[in-house]
Amino acid sequence: MRCQALPLLILLLFAASASADVVDESLQRADALWDRTVEYAGSALDRARRLWREEHPQTAELWEQLIPRLDEVIVLQDRQRELPESAWFGEDRGSADAEIDQLLDEVSVILVGDNVLRERMRELSSAMAGNRAAISDLKRRRLTAPSDSMWRKTVADIDAEIDEREALLQEQQAALDELHAEMAIALRVMGLDIDATGLEFLMSTVVGDDVIDMALAFEQVRDLTEQLELLTADSDEDVAAARRYYGMYTVLLRTLDHMHAGLLDAITQDYRPRVAAIAERARELQHETRSLLALRANPVLSANLEAQQLTIAAAARYGDYLNGQQRQVELSRRQLARDIAIARNTYETVKMSGDLVALMQNSRQLLDRLFRLQVPPLRAFENLEMKREFQRLTSSLRGEAA
Repeated sequence: MRCQALPLLILLLFAASASADVVDESLQRADALWDRTVEYAGSALDRARRLWREEHPQTAELWEQLIPRLDEVIVLQDRQRELPESAWFGEDRGSADAEIDQLLDEVSVILVGDNVLRERMRELSSAMAGNRAAISDLKRRRLTAPSDSMWRKTVADIDAEIDEREALLQEQQAALDELHAEMAIALRVMGLDIDATGLEFLMSTVVGDDVIDMALAFEQVRDLTEQLELLTADSDEDVAAARRYYGMYTVLLRTLDHMHAGLLDAITQDYRPRVAAIAERARELQHETRSLLALRANPVLSANLEAQQLTIAAAARYGDYLNGQQRQVELSRRQLARDIAIARNTYETVKMSGDLVALMQNSRQLLDRLFRLQVPPLRAFENLEMKREFQRLTSSLRGEAA
């Protein structure tokens, strides 16, 4: 829902466009916040918006997508206090919570945006998996291939194709390594302490995408909070304007908490129990394999036993990592919850815009600290077998074809 005071606020922000130095200072200091409609704003606002779109097209588009959803969450939160805990008919607090969660999901998606590097890594990893599967199939076909034939692929033909695919696999791995290095640099710029090796490990886990999403969202919220600080300060004595800007700030913080909660639920309710089930099944198979080996030595069973042990070891390490991630996210969420409580309380009792600016500045500094808590220590893989087993477990947890 739209705030009736917004057209007036926009005019206050942009009416000074007649003064070139004021507009120039505004453009240099922060991205502007505006409403979608301009019918009340006049030609001066039209000119300012066009200028802003030309100077800051990405931020302008981001705000255009965020504002309606942030406003709707603010309205729902304010209305929620007057709703009953439960109701047979009509709205209650539970239904309002469901609407808010849906909107927070949408805000999260907008904050994260498109990640071209990650998409390229996924596509390349998928291509590499297909290539490895093809090589395995060729090696099986080689066992029964003729040494000389006019109609069937010979051993030499298959060897040549295997060589080509293995060379391609090396090129693909080199390209993937470059993408890991490029993304690690981008994440370090945001403040995440990670290198290419750590990123490779992170991306091999089922929570890797969530951690990167949270990193991107943290970065966006820090930037948007800085812009809202400036708008709140510029609102001077307009309490309604300051309250609205601060309300948007509280929703951005709540979105971060929503992402924390989603990751914790996935770890505790889905990923960790499934990893434990995989390990338990591997132990059962291992017991069965040892019983069969006790009756008669068999190279296939011996290989199976090694594979089962690898799965058990990888599952244990996977579980340890998920436990560490859970602890880090819980710690981050507890600290974030305190800031949200202060923000919400302040939103309800707005008196001076200056106080709001100081609190928002303190919160942005808190976000900087929270950001560094997101990723527990990352370890490199000891060997290729462990790396592949991690990838297989991750594919299983994601429901992909192993």
